[in-house]
Amino acid sequence: MSSFAAADLLLYGGRILTCDPLRPTADAIAVSGHRILAVGSEAEVRPYISPRTHLLACHGSTILPGFIDPHLHLFAWASRFCGADVSHARSIPELQRLLRCRAAQPSADEWIRGYGYDEFFLLEKRHPTRYDLDAVSQTRPILLRHRTGHAAVLNSTALRRAGIDVHFTPPAGGHVARDPQTGEPTGVLYELEEFLRTVLPPLPADEFANGVDRAYAELLRQGVTSFHDASAGNSVDDLALFRRFAEGPPRPRATMMLGIHALPSAIAAGFTPRCGDERVRLGSVKIIVHESHGILHPPPEELTALVWQVHQHGFQVAIHAVEEGAICAALTAIAAALQRLPRVDHRHRIEHCALCPPPFVDQLAETGVAVVTQPGFLYFYGEKYAAEIDPDRQRWLYRSQSLLRRGIPVAASSDCPIAPMAPLISLQAAITRQTQNGLSLNPQEGLSLSAALPLFTTAAAWVGFEEHCKGRLRPGLLADLLVLDRDLLAVPPAEIHTTSVKMTILGGTIAWSA
Repeated sequence: MSSFAAADLLLYGGRILTCDPLRPTADAIAVSGHRILAVGSEAEVRPYISPRTHLLACHGSTILPGFIDPHLHLFAWASRFCGADVSHARSIPELQRLLRCRAAQPSADEWIRGYGYDEFFLLEKRHPTRYDLDAVSQTRPILLRHRTGHAAVLNSTALRRAGIDVHFTPPAGGHVARDPQTGEPTGVLYELEEFLRTVLPPLPADEFANGVDRAYAELLRQGVTSFHDASAGNSVDDLALFRRFAEGPPRPRATMMLGIHALPSAIAAGFTPRCGDERVRLGSVKIIVHESHGILHPPPEELTALVWQVHQHGFQVAIHAVEEGAICAALTAIAAALQRLPRVDHRHRIEHCALCPPPFVDQLAETGVAVVTQPGFLYFYGEKYAAEIDPDRQRWLYRSQSLLRRGIPVAASSDCPIAPMAPLISLQAAITRQTQNGLSLNPQEGLSLSAALPLFTTAAAWVGFEEHCKGRLRPGLLADLLVLDRDLLAVPPAEIHTTSVKMTILGGTIAWSA
């Protein structure tokens, strides 16, 4: 015993999938303090047991590295706990009922806020309008956000508060839907989130803090031990906010992306790439690229300048690009920066890359750009894609297999709250490529379990420059792991969603247990 350090915690009896190619499976794992002490057979790990060691029998379970979600929106998710969840509404009257229920609840917030509608799933197959929301209240302002976060609906009172009328000119890239006869706003707004933040009062502090608590608790319940917040509005001040929320009980480790608008102030303040600690650190710099009425925002020449600004200061860029025009512009801008200042290990990222035709696969491989994809979207929204995307283009949708075959780094995220926080469902979708109703979308892009798991662990650590400390179960790495209630290798791929997390361990501490 004298030659071995004593373990604080030892898990045995289950199937351990380490996501470590040097030792893919094991029978036991020992933890000392915040880090993994030993991984191996029970005989190899037994010498680390002492009277103080907490032994956890995991028979019939699977032990995995803690899931890492490299793209979600924590504060937007927390805000949804402070409003009406209308994501399951299937008609405008049902949506109105949910908003009325929210309005009847006690709150210090004058605004009535709803989140998560999608016109595709509504019986009426259209966006609600100001008049639909006026039927809920004509005296209190109402904000209803689309599932994607790229559209919103305001009632008449909210439109007046925001100063949006027949004479309103939206900022570049934004669009206000109008009545074709009168020119009056219908209440439906596109790509105006940044503008709305200047209009909306902040949520009551106690309600928002409670929402953050609930979001962190759900992350741990789902086995997520680290995440990247991908909000384009993040500033230097938000880094301090993440640090404040990280205090107290064990909470998942946060990497905060910085909005491109905040990069000059971050550099002036002396922030460096990936500064911070194991709890909260600075990550990549986020740029959103989208098309509105056939026009790219920001324009290609401006995007190239922004990417160069990020690249020349040694930061990693993360570009939101969904469809072909945006992806093409993003790859062109990154290639220009790399040609101007070559950097082998840049790990620049395309977020989403939803429709990726063959020429883009070649460009991704040539530039070494990583893709952060969302396989869970196939499960939750696949019927919408099947109905709205041309069948010939569906074979380019949320690709994984073809990218990995070309050596392109791919990591998987939830994009929560755009989709539910459900990493096991996302894992299932990465394998089966099936919607929740069993519809298959481009099944040839499906992965094996052994190929899919790294998207949520090792690859997710790699895109954050954290492979040295997380993403695998290996001695010396952080003791972030989860225990599933079943043997994952014995579960049919289409039934992975029936598996659940029994326990989440964060830095050697049991942070959540069923």
